[in-house]
Amino acid sequence: MPDRTYIVGSRGSALAVKQREEVVSALMIRDPDLQLRQVDIRTAGDINTHATVSSIGTSVFVDGLQRAILSGEIDIAVHSMKDLPTSAPDRLTVAAVPYREDPRDAIVSRSRAGLDDLPSGSVVATGSPRRAALLHIRRPDIVLHHIRGNVNTRIQRLDDGNLELDALILATAGLNRLGLQHRIAQHLGCMDFVSAPAQGALALECRMDDSEAIDLCKSIEHDETRTCVEAERSFVKHIGAGCSTPIGAHAKINDGTITLTAFVSDVAASAAIMTTKSAPAIDASELGRDIAREMLESTIAEFIAPIGRG
Repeated sequence: MPDRTYIVGSRGSALAVKQREEVVSALMIRDPDLQLRQVDIRTAGDINTHATVSSIGTSVFVDGLQRAILSGEIDIAVHSMKDLPTSAPDRLTVAAVPYREDPRDAIVSRSRAGLDDLPSGSVVATGSPRRAALLHIRRPDIVLHHIRGNVNTRIQRLDDGNLELDALILATAGLNRLGLQHRIAQHLGCMDFVSAPAQGALALECRMDDSEAIDLCKSIEHDETRTCVEAERSFVKHIGAGCSTPIGAHAKINDGTITLTAFVSDVAASAAIMTTKSAPAIDASELGRDIAREMLESTIAEFIAPIGRG
């Protein structure tokens, strides 16, 4: 490996920093002599903390990092893969997808009750249209509350009691990375309470002409995770849904076969489609495309098509 200091960047939130440190640690295990420097990059999503994610789009968490790579400010960007658009700038590439953390959603409640044990009328907070729709379908007697902010801020709001919240739905991966596993009252199975596409996975992005950084990142590539998120993201790409659309996709591989469960609903969760199909793992992208096409051709796809055109 050439004598070079690689600059690894991410957002500056507590979770983003933990994710970056996880990547740096994995790289250092492969080569203890590596010279790595970590930097925080402030994105538009960090500046605009009041608007909903569905209204501003997850790309606001990505654009600043991508500009930093293209300008040479950093060599490697560590993204939450679920924030990364399915199409990237021409000069950038996802050089590696490391091993994925637990992709399930989790219930964090003041009473330690799980989702099915919360009393009718309980107030559950989430900032995700997908989680809101799945929650409405599973527990229509629950009161939804929109919340935004980092994981620690949301948990503090729950604990303070000022918003009269009873529970939160959060990503298990984030709770694990922040050492907050003890707050989890219940894990929600990601093939029925369908996870966000690429939830728990990280993406290491580099300039396409930086072969040294690309090779470095590839040393921590996890092939099975890459294949699964390719299927999930292929579904997102071909369904054509926007950030405000409740959409989920989760894949798993067993004995060379990949199984993908995909979910889409209208915003009110009054109509929904959930499909599970399998294929050889080498056909992961085609599986995501085929499920999307099947949904778009279904008899209740009218709530998807206008979103896809938007």
